[in-house]
Amino acid sequence: MKQVVRSDYKDYLLQEWEQFVSDPSRARAALEATNTVDIKRVLDVGCGAGQELLPFIIEKGAIGFGVDIVPTAGGVGREKLAEHAPAARVHFLCGSAEDLSFPDGVFDAVICRLALPYTDNTRALAEAARVLRRGGRYLLKIHGVRFYVALLTQALKSRNLMTALYACRVLIAGSIYHLSRRQPRTRIPSSETFQSKWLLRHELKRHGLTIHSEATDSNPLTPSFVIVKN
Repeated sequence: MKQVVRSDYKDYLLQEWEQFVSDPSRARAALEATNTVDIKRVLDVGCGAGQELLPFIIEKGAIGFGVDIVPTAGGVGREKLAEHAPAARVHFLCGSAEDLSFPDGVFDAVICRLALPYTDNTRALAEAARVLRRGGRYLLKIHGVRFYVALLTQALKSRNLMTALYACRVLIAGSIYHLSRRQPRTRIPSSETFQSKWLLRHELKRHGLTIHSEATDSNPLTPSFVIVKN
């Protein structure tokens, strides 16, 4: 049976796919970040349509796996891959970043771009570390505090009170997380949070992960990191 995806979410997934394939620098950045690693199996956590897998499955012939909490997101990915890379080997699964259904150390690279803010960070990072082999690369993009400050500023200028309230809640939750090292996981203030390089270093160390460098697409609002499993 063909999967049905809500039209507005499908439009979002298609937009994300087109933005990726129309900007070759993003694929180059992913390949550069892993150029010293033999990539045979790669996982994208919070994959959407799976566009982040493209450079690995096309250029390196890797087997790709995409996990997304939205059950029907993989249907869009399968449709786009059938058009764009019909010979590629990609498997889509429904699941959460906090509970990956894979054996230990099975992946040479794990991708997670802007999904971490919506997860239980400690559990999601632990799972990424568990399924990544030693010497593998974890390509992580996060929402920094400036992302939500910019969102709040824009919302106040446009008098969008709901968005302003949302941004404030996340800023409060992120501040609590950074001060206490414990992430709020309740609706009030917010289960969503921002991250920082400082906090990531502490969280990653617990799981045998180390920040190697910032990726070429890193910016103050959404920093990107190349992380190594020791």
